Amino acid sequence: MVKTKELTDFECGKVINYYEAGDTERAISEKTGYEKTTIHNIITKYHKTGAITVAPRSSCPKKLTVRDKRHFKAIINKNWRKPEENLREIFTASTGNDVGRSTMQRTLYGMGYNSCTALRKLSVSERNRKI
Repeated sequence: MVKTKELTDFECGKVINYYEAGDTERAISEKTGYEKTTIHNIITKYHKTGAITVAPRSSCPKKLTVRDKRHFKAIINKNWRKPEENLREIFTASTGNDVGRSTMQRTLYGMGYNSCTALRKLSVSERNRKI
C-alpha cells in the first residue's frame, strides 16, 4: 500500500497512549482506523527513540539569501526597464554569485514581478512594497 500522508504528533501520541494502556496493535488499528503496519512502525520508533515527533527534513540550501534578494530588488528598482537577462548579469557582476536563469525567474515571481512588462507597469511605490 502506498503511504499517503504522515500522521501528526497528536495522532501518534494517541497511538502511544493506547499502546501504553495495554491495547494490542490490532485493537489500536481498529480504534483509530490506521493500518496495523502504521501502528507497528509508530510503536517501534517510540521504543527506539523515545520520541513521537516527526524528524525535520533536510533540503538543499537556497542559492539566494534574504540579503541577496534585497540586493536584487534594489537592482530591479534602478534598472526596471531592462530585461531579466540584463538584471541577472548586473547581479552576478555586483555580488559574484552566479545564479541560473530559472532561479532568478522564480525569485522575481516570488517578489511579485511576473514579467519584464510587469516591471514597467508597477509604480515606484508598488515596486518598493513587494519585499
